[in-house]
Amino acid sequence: MSKKNWIYGRNVVITGCSTGIGKQLTLSLVKDFGCNVMGVARNKQKLDALKEELGDKFDYRRFDIADAEAWNGFASELESIGFNTDVLVNNAGMIQDFCQFSDLDTAMLNKIVNTNFYSVLYGVSAFLPQIKKSNFGYIVNISSASAILPVSGETIYSATKAAVKAFSESLYQDLAGYGIGVSCVMPGPVKTDLYKTRDAGSADTAKKNYELVESIGITAETAAKRIIKAMRKRKMRVLIDSVAGLMDFGVRVAPSATSAITGKAMKAFCDKVPAFAPIFKDQIDNDAAIKEKIAARKSMTYKSLKDVPAGGPFGAKKDAE
Repeated sequence: MSKKNWIYGRNVVITGCSTGIGKQLTLSLVKDFGCNVMGVARNKQKLDALKEELGDKFDYRRFDIADAEAWNGFASELESIGFNTDVLVNNAGMIQDFCQFSDLDTAMLNKIVNTNFYSVLYGVSAFLPQIKKSNFGYIVNISSASAILPVSGETIYSATKAAVKAFSESLYQDLAGYGIGVSCVMPGPVKTDLYKTRDAGSADTAKKNYELVESIGITAETAAKRIIKAMRKRKMRVLIDSVAGLMDFGVRVAPSATSAITGKAMKAFCDKVPAFAPIFKDQIDNDAAIKEKIAARKSMTYKSLKDVPAGGPFGAKKDAE
């Protein structure tokens, strides 16, 4: 157990602590750094198992992280029992099934936005008064590599993670005068159960979908170690794997080309990754029609525009009375 850095012995609040990166962060912060961790998650069975493993150094609460009042009540409760928070880790989030934006209903759209973005705002707002009092104040917001390079079929997920990135960068500047650090973590694919169940029409489909993550992703344990390393250095911008680093490099060097190449690569992998198929169904089905539209645009001239009816699509204009 290391006592040679500021993280040792801190009071930490972590959302999404029962699985994936959140669980590995919780285990490491308690076991390796002697932190007191108050976790937030939904699965009581997993939370109880974590409590049994970690003992008095860990406790948890269950509430809707998209509820601002629940956050305020949670922060007040911790303060009243003497748990003065030093570090807040906004880790909880959700990914959408790969699909076109038009296939998302309003309920799912709101759920993704509330879970991935508003929960971060509410958490920071509720705990900032406590964190400002700490000599070790720190906030970690888990964004995504999709915030750097939004990908096809993840319109709302990418948008919410980009919002978390922008919020974190502004917050970093806001809190500099208080000595509070902020890390915005942007991981690429991480091998968690979340990816194993998404778009799972069948066991075989789910297996194929996860194979890509398995081949290029990092483990949650590795992700947690790299996040803690960044925290120790109080680093603001955190790219924890090669996929995120490659996406970042591509966007910096050639943003338009990188975006186009990414889309074409995903389209080419539709057979190997069935989850990609719904995104490109219209492109594949309407390939001939798309080519005709492109040809029509290229052949358009000023002379052809003169043939457009004077009244336009709404008919002839009436003289003002």
